[in-house]
Amino acid sequence: MMPGLGGKDVRMEAQVTFWGVRGSVPVFDLGMSRYGGNTSCVEVRTPSEGCIIIDGGTGIRGLGQFSRLESQGDPIQGTVLISHYHWDHIQGIPFSSVFYDPRNSLAFYGLHPEVPGGMEGVLQGQMSRPYFPVDMGTLTAARSFTEMEHGARVTIGDAVVEARNLNHPQGCLGFRIETAGGVVVYTSDNESGDAAGDRSVRELARDADVLIYDAQYPPELIARRRGWGHSTWAEGVRVAQDANAKNLVLFHHDPGSDDSMLDILVEAARRQWKQTWAAAEGMVVTCKGDRVVITSVAPRIGPRYPTRLTGWLVEKRDGGSRFPIQVAIENLTIKGAYVVATDAAPLHSEVELQLSGWNADPVQLGGRVVRCEQTGSDNQVGIGIVFAPQAREPDRRSEGSKKTKNGPQ
Repeated sequence: MMPGLGGKDVRMEAQVTFWGVRGSVPVFDLGMSRYGGNTSCVEVRTPSEGCIIIDGGTGIRGLGQFSRLESQGDPIQGTVLISHYHWDHIQGIPFSSVFYDPRNSLAFYGLHPEVPGGMEGVLQGQMSRPYFPVDMGTLTAARSFTEMEHGARVTIGDAVVEARNLNHPQGCLGFRIETAGGVVVYTSDNESGDAAGDRSVRELARDADVLIYDAQYPPELIARRRGWGHSTWAEGVRVAQDANAKNLVLFHHDPGSDDSMLDILVEAARRQWKQTWAAAEGMVVTCKGDRVVITSVAPRIGPRYPTRLTGWLVEKRDGGSRFPIQVAIENLTIKGAYVVATDAAPLHSEVELQLSGWNADPVQLGGRVVRCEQTGSDNQVGIGIVFAPQAREPDRRSEGSKKTKNGPQ
């Protein structure tokens, strides 16, 4: 979520990031770690870096943390589309830090609820006593609320958003987001078999680059879940085929489906529609005109906190003398490192790299210099190191007893 366009060039691409992919309730289980357990929240970045958030399940908490880091203290502006008001689509809003900063501005668009108070009243309801310790008045970010009807089309920044009714208990909207970079369609919480709903889904999905579709249940279970308002991967494939959608992303995973079960569903779907994926937390889908690139799939990722490692490079010379050099760690892997030092003489021997600066005990890694070169400035030297096992002094405690002429010592 960016503070604004600034001086950035507009790129002809749209990017979709999945922050919450689960339906009904959030879950945590080691068997669900690859796809993730947070409830529905998807972020769409438009070519001009506009931010559109779809639904506010528990995944919006992680999005809020990432947005604060990315904005680097600048005010945040964005749009939130709410498909409907079941808990798994709104329960993360009171926990997202974005809404508690008065400098931020969020415009809400969503389904017209059939209850008094409208959209704002419904969102306030889940924060009312005794359900939550603070009310919506503590969400100090500027907010506006626009309720959408079936067929509405609104321009949001450089995107056009179209809304259509889906077949779900108490109502639900699907969204088509059209940008210069590509078309993203979000049709979560839809049950097939209703003529109007089936038509709406296909109209939204026509020629889409990315179709995000509710596939909560396997086909063999759906007969026992009629009226619950959800669908299957098989129906998602049919919609993609009928609407000529380029990529199908299965979404709103059942809380009882672990990673292995979702793998099976994706494999089955790909036998009928090759470009099928299962949404995973941290998965990023980038639309670049005629191409769609999946840049990160499972395991899921969260906000990455930048750190800067420093250290000392100690050259081992004949005779055991050592000359420490302070270095900055530019690249570090399990096989080696590339470090930069100032005014360092060329090194051609075994070295020991001592890492520090991460609030932990220093780490010592032995290796051999394989590269030594001048970098950008005249006094900067880049040093490539390949790690190798270090010779260790024998641990005399593990050598066992030694015999002498007088017996074991």
